[in-house]
Amino acid sequence: MNVLITNIGRRGYLVDFLRNTSNFIGNIYVSDCDYTASGLYSKCDEYFILPRPTNDEGLYVKKLMNICLLKKIKIIIPVIDPEIYILSKYKEKFRKKGILIIVSSRDVLEICYNKLFMNEFLLKNNFNVIKTFNNIKTFQTALEKEQINFPVFIKPIYGSGSTNSFKVDDFKKLKALFCDGMIIQEYIEGTEYGVDIFNNLQHTPVRIVIKEKISMRSGETDKSRTIFNKNIFDVTKKLAEILKHFGPLDCDVIETKKNIYVLDINPRLGGGYPATHEAGINFLELIVKLYKNEKITPQFNNYLLDRIIVKGISIKSISVNKEEKYEFN
Repeated sequence: MNVLITNIGRRGYLVDFLRNTSNFIGNIYVSDCDYTASGLYSKCDEYFILPRPTNDEGLYVKKLMNICLLKKIKIIIPVIDPEIYILSKYKEKFRKKGILIIVSSRDVLEICYNKLFMNEFLLKNNFNVIKTFNNIKTFQTALEKEQINFPVFIKPIYGSGSTNSFKVDDFKKLKALFCDGMIIQEYIEGTEYGVDIFNNLQHTPVRIVIKEKISMRSGETDKSRTIFNKNIFDVTKKLAEILKHFGPLDCDVIETKKNIYVLDINPRLGGGYPATHEAGINFLELIVKLYKNEKITPQFNNYLLDRIIVKGISIKSISVNKEEKYEFN
């Protein structure tokens, strides 16, 4: 079977991971809308420059379909949020051509990408939710009643990669930075974790890998360490069971002294996925199984712990203080 990874950006490591996946035999194609994207020049079989999906949705989907038919592509793996949102509308059209797009349903995406909808979903299902306001007036009322205090965090209702997200310490700065389409949230201090979750064909979780975030860069996890935390496992497993996403999902949570809060839900392979892969859990192998309609049984807490992943020049294992560390593109 042939696979296409779309809008690959800097994630050329996915080509290497897929190439070394035992149940995969076929060609690996990649695409992007920017010819300078480093992932285009990975060890793929061929790359394509496609239009930006948000500029002309119809043209993008038409060109994507033509490439899939020409190169006999059977699996499409999108890795950026705007494209996933678009492709969810065309999933059935591609399926009729024998092409599986690794994307969840539109209903799931609405919950994941709209921060207000996400909070409603979390409240409805008895998760802890950070205090959130979608306008300055209601925030100011809560501030006067001492229901919330500075600092606060503001970010877009729709957004990813920490773009246009700010910690704000006073009302003057809040008024200067806040605009329509943003939310104001209580600033929570604690330890942040990225959790990779994979759901099977029945939309139930089969793999969960927890990583403590050490540092971030450009909105992606730059350094992380694989750990196991029973409370975080329970929260994220419950999330996956109720949300019923399809395939991979990247979830950000924060643990305070009292509670665990879900910060973001990204129904795709996240920027921190290499830590999961190098810890022994291969989501690409599971994606191939989805295409083959093979049963995937749940296996939890079966990954290597204390694996520190560092974004560098190439993937390699080095020994530091008796721990294995990995570097990757």
